[in-house]
Amino acid sequence: MDCKVCGAQLRGDAKFCNKCGVPLSIFSRLGSKFADSKSEMTMVAGHDEGEVPTVDSPSRVAPTIESPASAPVVKSPVPVVGSPARVAAAERVAPTIETSAPKEKRPRHILLSKPAQTILFVFIFASLPLFIPTLGQMLGMKDQPYGEMLPDPRELITFKSSGASDSSIPGGGGGSTTVEETYAATGADAPVIVGSDHPVEDPAKALDSFYASLARTDGKQAGAITRVTHYGDSPITNDGITSTVRRLMQTRFGDAGHGFILMDRPWAWYNHDAITFTSGGGWDDTPMGPGSSTGEFGLGGVSFRASGPGKYARFAPATTGETGKNFSRMEVYYQAEPGGGQFSVSVNNESGHSISTSGDAPVSAFHEIKASKSGENTFEVKTTGGSVELYGAVLENDGPGVVYDSLGVNGAYAGLLVSAMNQEHWAEQLRHRNPNLVVINYGTNESQYASPDQMQRYEKDLREVIRRVRVALPNVSILVVSPMDRGKRAPGGKIITMPSIPLIVEMQRRVALEENCAFFNTFQAMGGNGTMAKWAAGKGKNHLVGGDLTHPTAEGGVVVGGLIYEALNDGYTKYKARAGNQLVAQGK
Repeated sequence: MDCKVCGAQLRGDAKFCNKCGVPLSIFSRLGSKFADSKSEMTMVAGHDEGEVPTVDSPSRVAPTIESPASAPVVKSPVPVVGSPARVAAAERVAPTIETSAPKEKRPRHILLSKPAQTILFVFIFASLPLFIPTLGQMLGMKDQPYGEMLPDPRELITFKSSGASDSSIPGGGGGSTTVEETYAATGADAPVIVGSDHPVEDPAKALDSFYASLARTDGKQAGAITRVTHYGDSPITNDGITSTVRRLMQTRFGDAGHGFILMDRPWAWYNHDAITFTSGGGWDDTPMGPGSSTGEFGLGGVSFRASGPGKYARFAPATTGETGKNFSRMEVYYQAEPGGGQFSVSVNNESGHSISTSGDAPVSAFHEIKASKSGENTFEVKTTGGSVELYGAVLENDGPGVVYDSLGVNGAYAGLLVSAMNQEHWAEQLRHRNPNLVVINYGTNESQYASPDQMQRYEKDLREVIRRVRVALPNVSILVVSPMDRGKRAPGGKIITMPSIPLIVEMQRRVALEENCAFFNTFQAMGGNGTMAKWAAGKGKNHLVGGDLTHPTAEGGVVVGGLIYEALNDGYTKYKARAGNQLVAQGK
């Protein structure tokens, strides 16, 4: 049996992945037994036993059909439609479909086997609440009957896959394999990119300061770096959406480095495109959430505590890709505190130097180290003694160019920046990072419940988040980005848009415009009501959403990232037209 998150080989009776720790659902384990009986079909999970109520969990691998190893390889054209930006973005990511020889069939009475009997028993047990209303009410969640919680039977059976892929993790993957390379080897069709160009709504010209910075960067002024800090929930944690925006902006305006990255992987699927990121030794991570005594989670919303030497994080350029991998300086974000320990920093395997985190009082602190050469460099952080609290590191070069921070937290919602994050601590982090644009991109987890009272609370929280950003950064541009469509299965199995999504999108739009922020409607840009039904029905690279109908596949992340980039670039083009004479006078 393969782990659907990390791809590790597991025992058939395993309950947890011994590599990444993800719990395996009963359907995954029974499916493995079914495969061992030499059947051609295997059961896969509908929902993990360990999934949190917030819906932020790895999406499922899309069904794939094995093809015989002896089948001829046909190179098919790559029909990608849409704007040049989306075409370029689509060519960056594609899952590899492995082929294998067909299994030898052995005639046997499969229905009499023990795995088949066990599976039949499980389905009978799971169906009981459908015929016993009282039991169904007890097992159902608020506003969601038990029947709607059950996966569609068609999603439980798939032809055996070769293992986990980028499409099995939130936010898709940021891999650099091109469409031509992967699909020429399989003979499969490349995706047809869906969605439509949708402009940023900005009647208050809230993004003008951001566009002015882009103009300086576009003019190749020395040291002109435009920084974007993008906050979000689980679709952002794997950098699938944000890596696309970063790549397209750096291709257009110049590459000033990668941006902020956490000190360790708090989730198995946490990843950043263009970076070879390794860490270990036993960091204790604390993601932003209720219950913290200090509310100090750093710029990225996750703190990492280490006691004693040996914990490390190493940041090196990826061997593939063209942007975001050239960085000549690293700045470590950490907490100075009474009795703090020490860590060392080094570049290109040279001798490191030690930094003490001891201070008179808890306060945000920062340490920068520079390489002696530009281009590709490798940086390392290593604890050397005592207790230290680190948050992450910024990787940049001297520019000019764009840097795009991807700050997703699994299970997050906008209210956590109010209720969980210490206001002064967050302000310290934001002021030091000093971005030109802050993106506020939540709503996935809020959509789980959307009663009138809860909608009022969401609105209040969003307004307070905007206020706190402005207190820390009075002149920063703020862009509110709506959640994507989110699907659910109606009685009968039809996939529909969750009714809460349009309500949340409209609330966010109203708040953004009333608070003089810009707004981007991801929901409408990707197609509006029913989009996830279309994305789920797609085949091959047209399959753009995971089995949870919430998290995009690698290809879906590319689509969404391309839409965001196009909206920002369109706004910048319009800004230049409005400010043309002034820009010419300033030599931009």
